[in-house]
Formats: sequence, C-alpha cells, structure tokens
Amino acid sequence: MASQTAAKPDRFTGLPPGVAVGPLGRRLVAHLIDGIVPAVLLAVVLGTGEPGLQALDVVALVLLVVWALVVWWMFATRAAGPGMRLLKLQLVGFSDGRPLGWGRFAVRALVLGLLSATGLGLLLMLYFLLRQPRYQGWHDQAADSVVIRERMLAPRNGRPAGASSATPPSAPPAGAEAGPRPLTPPSGSPGVDPVAGNVPATALPMAPSGAEVGMAPVAARAVAAGPVPGVEEPGERTERIDPPARRRPPTPTPVRRWTAILDDGREVPVGGLVLLGRNPQPRPGEETAELVKLADETRTVSKSHLALDLDDGGVVVVDRGSTNGSTVTTPEGETTACTPEQRVHVTEGSVVSMGDHWLTLRQD
Repeated sequence: MASQTAAKPDRFTGLPPGVAVGPLGRRLVAHLIDGIVPAVLLAVVLGTGEPGLQALDVVALVLLVVWALVVWWMFATRAAGPGMRLLKLQLVGFSDGRPLGWGRFAVRALVLGLLSATGLGLLLMLYFLLRQPRYQGWHDQAADSVVIRERMLAPRNGRPAGASSATPPSAPPAGAEAGPRPLTPPSGSPGVDPVAGNVPATALPMAPSGAEVGMAPVAARAVAAGPVPGVEEPGERTERIDPPARRRPPTPTPVRRWTAILDDGREVPVGGLVLLGRNPQPRPGEETAELVKLADETRTVSKSHLALDLDDGGVVVVDRGSTNGSTVTTPEGETTACTPEQRVHVTEGSVVSMGDHWLTLRQD
C-alpha cells in the first residue's frame, strides 16, 4: 500500500496520505453483523431437540455453509464482508492495498478462530491490538492485512508514484556512439567523392560536359579578343576549392510534459487547466478546462476541490475553497497545507492530497 505514493508514509501508522485506519467501534459492530446469520442458523440446528438430523437441520447447515462461502468470497475479492460494507470499512493488504485473496483471508480467519477458542489468547491479542497504531491483531499480522476506512482500492498493477507507464527506450549497444548516426556513407561507396570529405558527389557543382574543373567555356569572339578576365590560360595550374562543410542542424530540446497520476490508477495529462472534484464546475472564462470527476462515497472531496495549471515555473496547485482542504507533500516528506485560492508550485514526485484521495505528479 505504501508504494502507491511517492511521499513518505504516516510516521505512526505507515499508511500513505489519505488512508485512515478503521475505528475499533465500527470493526466490532461489523463483526457482530457478520455473526448474526451463523448464530441464528446454529440456534435452529441446536434448538430442534429431536434426535438425529431433521430436514430443518439440513437446510440450516446448508445455509450456514453458503453464508460462510459468501462472506469468504466478499472478503477475498471485494475487501469487505456484509458488516464492513455497511460500516464503510475495508480489509486490505498492508503492502499492496488490495483484497487479501482466498488463501490469506483463510489464514486470518484460522488464527482468529484458534485465539477465540482459547479465550485467554483472544484477550491477550486484544490487549496488544490496542497498543498497535494500525490496530492489527495477531490474525492481521499473520495475513499482512489492515482494516481501513472505505476508499478506492489500489490499482491491480500499482506502480510507485512518479514511475512512468511508458516503456523506456532501449539503451544503445555497448561501444556505440551516442547521438544521431552520421549522414555520410562509408568511404568507397558509389556516388561519394573522397576528395570532398565523403560528401555525395551529387551535392557538388557540376562542370559543363567536356570542360575541366576550374575552366569555363569561352565564346569564339572572346578568344579573338584575347584572354577572358578571370579565366586561367591553358597550362596554368588550377586549384580545387572544396565546398564548405555541412553543419548538422541543432538537436531540438525535447518538451517535457506533466502527468497527474490519480490514486485509482488514472493518468491525466496536465497541458492546461484541470479541475478535480466530485462534480467539478468551471468558472467564467474556464470553459476549456478539463473536468476530472473523483468517485468519493465518503464525501471527503468537494464538488470543485482542486485545480492544476501550468505556468513558466511548472505545475501549480490551487485549492478551490474545498471543505476538507488540500495538502502538498514533497518527495522529501515536507507537507504544506494549501491556502484556498493560493497558487502553490509543485515538483516532480510530489503528492497532492484531497480528502481521502490523492494524486502524484510526474514529468515525462
């Protein structure tokens, strides 16, 4: 779970920004809700008083097994059973923020069952659970799980914040020169004049057919009148003038683009004004802004919560007067609360928190 953001985790819980530990009171009520149906079915089986299994007992046992499988499936794949779903809680892996899966939840349930059977072990676990910042009992530590307030689950293939989704270009072979390949063909190839420094012969000025280099055709009238000024007499040595060396055009500096990586895995290019919130609405003059809606069932994000924009200094963050505010955490772990309507410059790898949600800024 901590790999979802580039900022340092919370110093007490080790959870990333925007993730809160589930309250113990809600956890107890959720556990009781999950146990109501099994308790009723067991009461039916034990309360018949008839020797042997009756039809009602068989039905109750089948329903008990079905209920156990449904709860197991919900925790393993949806991160919450019926009780936690009602109480807005989730059981996720501490390392990845994803549902535990069938095996890890079975380990967690087995450890909890063994501790509950001993009685004393359950009391000892509760004592150490209350002293643990994330309220993890021994069953949670065995499964590397933690109970949190309900939120968007981490992406299935989560990346560390600031990591680019694009495949990096392959490195040149060892010993190869960096930069573009030379424009001149190899020496001795057709169409190449070795005297001109491996410049294609087609690029050189061509002399008229039948004339030597450095000589120009002379009209008959000019011959009778005498030598033409600027034309050398036959027999005089002519010098070849090489054409000026071609200069390679300067390599343009690549333009780096900014991308906002949301906690649900979406990547939003920041090429101008971007508004984020439950239902962001542009102000007059912001009709071209890109609107990004955040699914926020806990309503910790305002309708128009945050704005991202570009200026000469890079990306700026502006809190749009949200109820719960916004914070910026640098890659070094320094956190700054955003004053409403104030422009705050952010650097690559910074994490911007909005209620229970956050985004990471990356420069490509």
